[in-house]
Amino acid sequence: MVMRFDTAPLKATSTREGFITDTPILTRTGVFPYRNPDGSMRLEFRPPEEVFHADSLASLKGKPITDGHPGLVTARNAKQHTVGAVLTEGRQDGDNMVGEVVIYDTAPIAQGKKELSLGYTLDLDETPGEWNGQRYDAVQRNIRINHLALVKAGRAGNARLNLDAADADLTNDEESEPMNMVKVRLDSGLSYDAAPEVAQELEALRAKVKAEATRADSAEARADTEKARADKAEKDVEQARADGLAQALARTRLETEAKAHGVEIKQDMADKDIRVAVIKAVRGDGFDVTGKSDAYIEAAYDLAVAEKQKRADALSSQRMDMQVHNRQDGKGGGDGDGSKPASAARAAMIKQQRGGE
Repeated sequence: MVMRFDTAPLKATSTREGFITDTPILTRTGVFPYRNPDGSMRLEFRPPEEVFHADSLASLKGKPITDGHPGLVTARNAKQHTVGAVLTEGRQDGDNMVGEVVIYDTAPIAQGKKELSLGYTLDLDETPGEWNGQRYDAVQRNIRINHLALVKAGRAGNARLNLDAADADLTNDEESEPMNMVKVRLDSGLSYDAAPEVAQELEALRAKVKAEATRADSAEARADTEKARADKAEKDVEQARADGLAQALARTRLETEAKAHGVEIKQDMADKDIRVAVIKAVRGDGFDVTGKSDAYIEAAYDLAVAEKQKRADALSSQRMDMQVHNRQDGKGGGDGDGSKPASAARAAMIKQQRGGE
């Protein structure tokens, strides 16, 4: 949603209380120029179906009249800015929207603010086109009135305020001719009538803010980079510690296995040298490792260790089988309690039979 301010002349009369009343033109249909934030111009179309939409006309009633444009008027800031009110809904008068207004505080008029500038919100339809031979860049949709401002001068060519003779004391005789105003759009979406030098100053401030933001982004990016580097360095240190611990454990395990195979460990021996020594201890010194890769040596080492373990397991199994066999022979040849050999038992039996005869 964006906001626009459209200016129209005010022809007013004074009531008995000194209030100013009128039924002025508030806005109209057509194609109008606006200034973009970058200073370029764009043309926006206010079509009749949007300006005279029932919701748009109804939104005018009861809205405050303000001393200049304070921005979006709400319940929080209306009291400090309000100098009058719109009494009726808007109504169509040809290509114009009109409505009845009353101004309670005439001080702004005495200061030379003799025109009305309508502040309204809208949805911008970025579809370009042409209307009555005029090209436009976008269409204003869903126009809703927010406030009506007293201003010194609006767009070039607008009529100035003409008061009745009885109210001539409210005019400013020293006021100059109306200025050529331009529309400037703020980042909030509000648009204002402003003098060219104001628009230029606004653009200069925007450029300065943009430059400061760029520098701030660069500083933040550098800080993020330094933090990322510090985080990476910390992770690298932790990884190095973990890798060092793993290498120490692997070395200890290798030396333990080598000693179990009768290999004498020297302080300056590399892991590869220890593995070669274990391989030769298992398979003999004739095992040739000349020109072999580290991967080959590691695989040969694993096979040698496995082979040595297999031999040890086989030898242990044979010993166990012999022990079982010996126990079985002792039990089968005894005299019942397993304490005598078989030959002694047979001799005792023969002697017993002969005595019986």
